[in-house]
Amino acid sequence: MSNSQQQQPAVAADNRRNKSIPRMAIFLVFLPSLLFNIATMHSSLSKSTRGSSDDETAYLDYPVLEHQQRKRKYQASSNPHHNPSTATKLLPTAATHPRGSTPYNCGVVFFFHVPSTGGASIANWFRKYARPLNGNITFYQKWTRSIGRDGQFRPNQHQVHDAFIEGMNAHVENLAANEWRSGQYHLVQPPLNSTEDLWYKWRATVESQGCQMINTIMLRDPLNHAMSLYKILNQKNSTREEWMDHLEEPSGTGKWATMLDFFLYNINGPTGRNPHNVTKEEKVRRGIELLQRHFDVVSLGDHTEFMDQVLNYTGWKYLDMPHMNVHKKPLEFTKKEVEKLYKLLVRNGDVDFVDAVKQRYSGHLSYLADV
Repeated sequence: MSNSQQQQPAVAADNRRNKSIPRMAIFLVFLPSLLFNIATMHSSLSKSTRGSSDDETAYLDYPVLEHQQRKRKYQASSNPHHNPSTATKLLPTAATHPRGSTPYNCGVVFFFHVPSTGGASIANWFRKYARPLNGNITFYQKWTRSIGRDGQFRPNQHQVHDAFIEGMNAHVENLAANEWRSGQYHLVQPPLNSTEDLWYKWRATVESQGCQMINTIMLRDPLNHAMSLYKILNQKNSTREEWMDHLEEPSGTGKWATMLDFFLYNINGPTGRNPHNVTKEEKVRRGIELLQRHFDVVSLGDHTEFMDQVLNYTGWKYLDMPHMNVHKKPLEFTKKEVEKLYKLLVRNGDVDFVDAVKQRYSGHLSYLADV
């Protein structure tokens, strides 16, 4: 091989290096600008709620409020009903023993009725089973509206709490071998967050009789839920401005409650929808914890799915569920109002709460599990 042939690869390599020098120089020239843009991008992403106009109003997290966080007291060692090893979608951790095959022979189906989630249709469906030809299944409820037509909270709400608890205690006792009962939890009831012991007690009472406690709840998209509350504006003698602003503070007016706040605290007075001023993260964590511990049927706006699950547990015959309490007039909102509501619901925790429910109970995004 000639010397010229041997030198060709070296010459080609030198040419490539020479061509790369201008490229490297260009890269070094623009490197400071690139780093600045990356830093700016990171800063803007970390402050994504900042707006530059009225249409982009900033809704930062609520300020950190001083409050004593509750210690985690619900551990298996201290609570005989809490057994994490049995936690599945169809077996709450509150259950005291593994269940047999469905349908079960007897028990109580209890419905947690969050306002404006289609719950009136479900409650009416349960009442249909109380007819002798449909099973003669006793239906229990004892609730009242928290706010009068004058816009003021009604007095003596604790009396309603006490009467409800007394009636529910009796409702879960003395079940016959093949007897089913049903009932609902609604307005002006003991807040689940602070009366969880009652739910443990009712389940244990039913199970001690060889029967099953089937706790159920219907949820929906948080933005649709918040907008649907507008239809009861006149019932609360309220204004559009008050309704739009009820999420501005962490413990806003007690007249209104999001799904998450109602689930935890109900509506029990002017102390607000978040009476303990806990953080968004604590509310979401506590909400999911209570769902997992106590609820057998958790549905997101799907009434057919709700019916199917209840009938699978109980073996009741199929009955139609007519739509009840449907608001037929159009609800009109501006783009700015919808955007404001959504941002406030994110800050309140409702969007995270429903996202977590979708993943745990509806398989939301499950197709990404292997990614």
